[in-house]
Amino acid sequence: MQTRSLLSTILVAVSIGSAVPVVAQTVAPDPRVCVVQHVDGITEVSDRGANARPASVGLGLGRNAILRTEAGARITMSCSGGLKVVLGPDSEVEVFGLLSGGSRPFGLRLIDGIAGFLFSSDAGNGVQVRTPSAVAAVRSTEWAMQVKDRASAVFAREGIVFVFANGENKRLDPGEGIDVAPSGTMGNVTAWGQARIDQFDALLGSDW
Repeated sequence: MQTRSLLSTILVAVSIGSAVPVVAQTVAPDPRVCVVQHVDGITEVSDRGANARPASVGLGLGRNAILRTEAGARITMSCSGGLKVVLGPDSEVEVFGLLSGGSRPFGLRLIDGIAGFLFSSDAGNGVQVRTPSAVAAVRSTEWAMQVKDRASAVFAREGIVFVFANGENKRLDPGEGIDVAPSGTMGNVTAWGQARIDQFDALLGSDW
């Protein structure tokens, strides 16, 4: 895979019982691409920094909405295609909505912090998540991604995750994770110990 300047691209493709990466899906247009379901703590939603206001249950989020959480806070939102997103403390995410006029998956950008992703069924059309050091395209699974100092960590709770970076590809089975440096260099696939899984669980809370 070609390395981009300032962005080492990682493609994480997920499928249940299949080794075929899912990189482009189609979902029906929806002007409110996400709806806030649960808010805990001090949070903020804005339109790329403008019109900042506290997030509230029932708030519909369109394209370019940015959500931020402060220490100890979380936001849970439901999005197009049966996707549920849990944003953990000290985190920031941007909603892209449908990419390329609906010809690609639902898009999000995890700017910092941690987020968990769950699909309500295997009929979901997929989501593409960008971070400062990664791009992840996933479908029909439960997984989480953390961004810290431009490095990424990917953990598969359910389903099979394929990670591609710098011409390499590695497979994550349930319970496994991988760390990716800001340069895109991947570490070894490991079965995460309970302490690290518990850390993700504690940050994301009971909604994940």
